[in-house]
Amino acid sequence: MKALGLLEFCEITRGLVASDSMLKSAPVELITATSVCPGKFIVLITGEVGAVKSALKTGRESFNEGVIDELLIPNPDESLLSALWGTADVNMERQSLGLIETFSVASAIKAADAAAKGANVVVAEVRLARGMGGKSVVVILGEVSAVKTAVENGVRVVEEGLLVSHAVISNVNQQLLREWI
Repeated sequence: MKALGLLEFCEITRGLVASDSMLKSAPVELITATSVCPGKFIVLITGEVGAVKSALKTGRESFNEGVIDELLIPNPDESLLSALWGTADVNMERQSLGLIETFSVASAIKAADAAAKGANVVVAEVRLARGMGGKSVVVILGEVSAVKTAVENGVRVVEEGLLVSHAVISNVNQQLLREWI
């Protein structure tokens, strides 16, 4: 079974060192290791559940005092994985748009997974805190009723205090959709 794991660190330099230790400690695949606003660092990995758990443990041990947030999702939705890899197959025609904005990277990924698993939608993108003051945004596409259900499901799993806002735009304007995604 595949899993998704994330550690968010308060420092870029030691976050990189911990990320290197994680990748050397277990057979996991790196999705991204990058600095995010405001001066934080995230490492996002995938692999078998046991390997991801092991790598996360190594990362915490390498820089435990610097871990801001973490995430482990066993069996993540394929739509979420495609969005994170930047390979989501998006049909732009006559779609409704769902948005979930959060204060942390981990909460956005949790919300995206719950949204995708709870309705017939596509997670088109998960914008991870770059150039957004540390916030993240989940972008969901599909039929309006499915998008509403997906957004409700995603909002439900965001921990208290981490939800910024959410919205559903029925039959979103095509120019806006092409510009945003």
